Amino acid sequence: MNDKIMTAQEAVRRFIKPKTHIAFGGFTILRRPMTIAREIVRQGIAELFVTMNGGTIIEEMLAGVGLIKWLETTYLGMEGGMPVAYAMRRCIEEGVIELVEDYSNWSFAQRTLAGRLGLPFMPCLSDLGSDLLKYDTFGKAGLREKNADGSPKHAGIPPAKYSVIDDPFEGFGLRPTIFESGEDSCGNHTNHYMKNYHKSTKYTGKEGVKVLIVPPLKPEISVIRAQRVACDGTVRIEGLVGPDLDQGLCGKTLIVECERICPAEELRHLPERNQIAGHFVEAIIEQPFGGYPTAVPNYYDYDYAWFRNYTAQINHKSLIEVRNFWLDHVASENDWDYLENKVGYTKLFSLRTDPRYHYNPNLARFGEEVIDERRI
Repeated sequence: MNDKIMTAQEAVRRFIKPKTHIAFGGFTILRRPMTIAREIVRQGIAELFVTMNGGTIIEEMLAGVGLIKWLETTYLGMEGGMPVAYAMRRCIEEGVIELVEDYSNWSFAQRTLAGRLGLPFMPCLSDLGSDLLKYDTFGKAGLREKNADGSPKHAGIPPAKYSVIDDPFEGFGLRPTIFESGEDSCGNHTNHYMKNYHKSTKYTGKEGVKVLIVPPLKPEISVIRAQRVACDGTVRIEGLVGPDLDQGLCGKTLIVECERICPAEELRHLPERNQIAGHFVEAIIEQPFGGYPTAVPNYYDYDYAWFRNYTAQINHKSLIEVRNFWLDHVASENDWDYLENKVGYTKLFSLRTDPRYHYNPNLARFGEEVIDERRI
């Protein structure tokens, strides 16, 4: 099992190559695997096929350096500091990112669940009626076609973005349901339109309830961040799990970076709190504060000043200037060097969480005055 424990440099050199299809875990600015992402920038691995559910800061950095070729995504903002991620937008506009495929957060989550469970598809209602079904960038580029031998053009791109079918159970699962004792109080109103007896013929031409089905997500590499990983690879994520459990297990290779590697016995005391068994994990990278500037519950909070300062420094700049910013920002021997000398222990320790709340209640948030004007 000790063969799994390695540095970020070793993990990136071993598993991540040009054109790799890679899914980064975390959600918005929560528990994002920044250590591996920064190391990818240092090693300059380009033409990546990046996929994510509600991410952005990692993808903003990789885009800013020009390392993303294809992007499969949901949310593209920087959480209040930047409504639309600037480098990603400019890279899309200028063709640095060649192709972008959009899903909603829910339909993407269903794709990761299908991938984790090894199922051919998962049902979803949320994207019905939206333009997400209309626009198929990968399909337009011919990437959903098959080669002459019947193999896919790309192992991570399914033959269709969506499919809409008629519900074979005629809406039986929709809520609220009418029971013998009356209607249930479920907050889900998927069955609300049935009260007006409205039956659509859209998509299939047949009158009835429609179900959207989405294909599984199957990245070559999944990268997530956890608080603790045992020496045998057992993973424990604390706080909001987000998409990481399904997204981490839907790929071929799972890399986990963590705050601390611990003895297996430590996590066996409460085995029900562990989410991923050790045999799923290929690489373990221990890097305290490696999720900075995002938050890792019970360890440290977001650095809101970082996001505010980033916006001030790169907004309206050219892509060359954005690229130079990121190259200078991560230009360190490794993440230990970056965190100690670029960020500093004073800043890192100021973000430590209060154990009573699992976050830091004394930090200024977006929309509040940020006292720390330290340049990043």
